Amino acid sequence: MLKPPVKFISTPIVLVVILALTAVMVMPIFATMNISVDSPVGSGDNVIISADVARNGSTVTLSYYYDANNSGLAPDNAAWIKIANVTDGGQNDAANKTQPNGFIVFSWMTPELKPGQYIIKVEDPYGPTRTTLMRVENYPLHLNTTIYGPKGSPDKGLIKPGEYGSVVTFINGNCRLCHTTDNPTKDNPGVNENRVRQSISADLSQLTGNPGDTNVSAMEIHHMNVGWRFFASKSLMDNATVSADVHSTNPANGLQTTTTAYAGVNKVVDIPQKSTESGNKTKGLTVSASNTTATNGNPLPGFEVLFALVALTFVAYLVNRKR
Repeated sequence: MLKPPVKFISTPIVLVVILALTAVMVMPIFATMNISVDSPVGSGDNVIISADVARNGSTVTLSYYYDANNSGLAPDNAAWIKIANVTDGGQNDAANKTQPNGFIVFSWMTPELKPGQYIIKVEDPYGPTRTTLMRVENYPLHLNTTIYGPKGSPDKGLIKPGEYGSVVTFINGNCRLCHTTDNPTKDNPGVNENRVRQSISADLSQLTGNPGDTNVSAMEIHHMNVGWRFFASKSLMDNATVSADVHSTNPANGLQTTTTAYAGVNKVVDIPQKSTESGNKTKGLTVSASNTTATNGNPLPGFEVLFALVALTFVAYLVNRKR
């Protein structure tokens, strides 16, 4: 029984296939395709920027640009401002500081930016430059205030005449005011105690019984919270409900907030605080901006070469069939 003749693939086809496979092997596995940025944000707030990188362990450069005409394109009449260099698995990478994984996360303490649209750029030496949009809004400081008695947390909402107590306020809406930076420098040291004292005060007069204690600057300043110590008036009436007002002005935009917290005299009072703000009442939803665009190259560089080689392989195959 005769065997069918063996058909050999012509040399041109073999060469093209080899070239195509080589291109696939040397092509980057990853590229800077995705950028995620918290948006909208308040002026001076902390922003998380994340992106994939073209090669594990590579260093990318982050920059921002004020998009004055809301076109989503640069340039208008501004210049790109560098944020930081971030090395995958190394310097400034909050995702993984010890092992490259093809992905970077940077925690950016923003300057007190004016409201508007900004472009965030990731420059990758082994892949295309990518951009996405970030919106900056004017927000008042948001305060969360609680009154504590002499035992601290166990005495939440309870004070005792003639004994010490405290008022504690947690702050957000401008991280530069009262936040420990993730990458502190001389120009960006973290908590700004002078600005906190100028921006936040408390009316403790109901607690102390002293009519002069209506504008007391913060006594203790920590990461994201401020506090006051007071000596409760001995003349406070048993079972009465008293309150403390905390006033703030956001130095980024001048918006004001007043928050009132409550406590009971010799009894626990669990009354939710009330707050009045001279601006948006909430910080806004945090969304992921993934509508990225390439400013040079295609999403996966090298695809054009691969497609071309595949096309050449197909053409060579057709030519070979006609022979």
